[in-house]
Amino acid sequence: MRLWTSTISILFCTVLAACARAPGAFVVRSASVDAGALVVRCDWRPDAQVLDALDHGIELPFVVTASIDYAGAVNHMRRHIRLRYFPLSRQYQVSDVEDATERSYAVRALALQAMENLRLPLVSEDRVSADRAGATRLDVRITLDRDALPGALRLPALLQSAWRMDSGTWTWRARAG
Repeated sequence: MRLWTSTISILFCTVLAACARAPGAFVVRSASVDAGALVVRCDWRPDAQVLDALDHGIELPFVVTASIDYAGAVNHMRRHIRLRYFPLSRQYQVSDVEDATERSYAVRALALQAMENLRLPLVSEDRVSADRAGATRLDVRITLDRDALPGALRLPALLQSAWRMDSGTWTWRARAG
């Protein structure tokens, strides 16, 4: 009986540890719509294992989703952001797949800072005429797209907390006035 209880306790602790927020997760601090762009400010401290993969040329694919509500007219946005390192040129690159823009950085710290201060132009079907002052609600989420990782990393990304990068949904609501 004692062995059974110990086994259940160990399994329960393992499940709780797997559900805990990963240390490298994004934390959205603020978001707004400004001059036709979604501006997202967040905190991100990636795990050393993730940084090692990046430094060995593994692309880190992220998905930014947003929902902007203007008095019942909801604009949805889904953007794919890639963080890469090119060892031959020693350049880090942050690219917006949908916008086809790329920014290069000579230092990893600057690339990570760029990931913490995203400015994503709204495409024509997402474009709104006002800024956040006219919005009644703004929801933003950033996640690592684990399905877009190289095949050899998909299983570790499912099992290891270092690869569970998800901000959860950050929500801003206008005050009723």
